[in-house]
Amino acid sequence: MQLDLFREDQPRKAPPPAPPATFRPALADLPPPPAPVTIAIPTRRQHQAAKPVPPASRPSRRSYEPFQRNPHQVAHDIAEAVQVAWYGAQGGSRIEIPVGVVAALALWPLRGPDAPLAAHWWLDLNDEDFLAALRECWARWWIQRPDLIDRATPLHRWLEDERPERTRMKAVRAVAHAALTRGMLHLTSAAPDFGGSCDADVLGAVVTVMRSHGAREALAEIHTPPELSELMARMLITDQPLTPGMKFDDPASGTGGLYRAAAQRMRELGLNPHDFGWAMTDIDPVAAAGAAVNAILWDLGPHVLVACADTLTEGDPYVRASTEWRESHARRDRMVEEARFLARIRRMDAILTGVA
Repeated sequence: MQLDLFREDQPRKAPPPAPPATFRPALADLPPPPAPVTIAIPTRRQHQAAKPVPPASRPSRRSYEPFQRNPHQVAHDIAEAVQVAWYGAQGGSRIEIPVGVVAALALWPLRGPDAPLAAHWWLDLNDEDFLAALRECWARWWIQRPDLIDRATPLHRWLEDERPERTRMKAVRAVAHAALTRGMLHLTSAAPDFGGSCDADVLGAVVTVMRSHGAREALAEIHTPPELSELMARMLITDQPLTPGMKFDDPASGTGGLYRAAAQRMRELGLNPHDFGWAMTDIDPVAAAGAAVNAILWDLGPHVLVACADTLTEGDPYVRASTEWRESHARRDRMVEEARFLARIRRMDAILTGVA
C-alpha cells in the first residue's frame, strides 16, 4: 500500500492556540532585589548518552548568590539612557537639569527592598505633582544639610520656575522615565537605611556621558574608572587602623568617585566615615554639585566641605567654602525660626477666633 502525500483530503493538524496576551507594566523587566537562592544542578538530557562518572563526594545541590549585574555598568547604562532621553526630547544644552532630576530621584528617602516600588508612583504623577515632589525632596534635605544642598544649587535652581515650558517638561519626564525603568531605585536603595550605599557613582556617570568631548577637554576633566578607584582605596587604606579625626583632601574631586571607594573600603574594615573629614574641590559647578549630593548618598557624615574653585589660582578654597558653610547653616536656622514664629501666630489666631 502506497500513501499519496499530495492528496487534498489529508487531515491537517490544527495549529496550537496562541498564548493569551499578558499585560506588561513599564517596570516589568526590572529585576527584584537580589536574595540568596538554592538552585539544583540540571539533569542530563535524555537524548545524550550517559557517560560513567565516579561517585561525587559533594551533594548534588549548591547554594550561591544569584547573578548580579555590575553596579558600575548599571550606572553607565542609566547615564546613557538619560542622555538619549534628554536629547531625544530636545531638552537643550543645560545638562544640570537632567543631572538634577537623577539626583532628586537618588535622594528620595524611601530605602530598603520595597523602595523600587516607588518607581510606579513617580511615573504615575502628573506634571504639577511631579515638580512638587522634586521640590519637596530638595527642601527636605536642605533642612538637614543646608551646606550641601546650597552647593548643589545648579541642580535644582531650574525648579524655581513655577511653570517650565512644555518642551523642557517633556524632556524632564523622559529623563525620569529612562532612569526609573533602568533600575535607578534598585541601584540607590541597596542599603536598608538611608546611609552607606556606596555601590556606584551614578551622578558621575551622568555628568560624564552628558558632557560633550570639547567641554571635558576645556575643563581638563578626566573621569577615574570606578574599578581603579576601588583598587587605589584598597592599596592606600590598609588593615592598619586609621585615626579618627583624620581629614582627606581631593583638590580635583569631580563628583567624588575616589571618596566613594574610600568610604566603601572603610566600612569593609569596620570603620565609620563619620569619624573622618572629607574635603572636595572642583572647578566645574555641576561636578561640585554632584559631589555635594554624593556626600549625602554615601553618608560621608557631618564633616564634609565641598568647594567650587580653581585650586591652581585660588590656593586654599576651603577658607571661602567654610564661610559659605556657616552662612548656609545660619540662613537655615533663621528661616526655620521664622517659620516657627509664624506657626505660633497662626495657632494663637485660631485660639482667639475660637474664643470669640
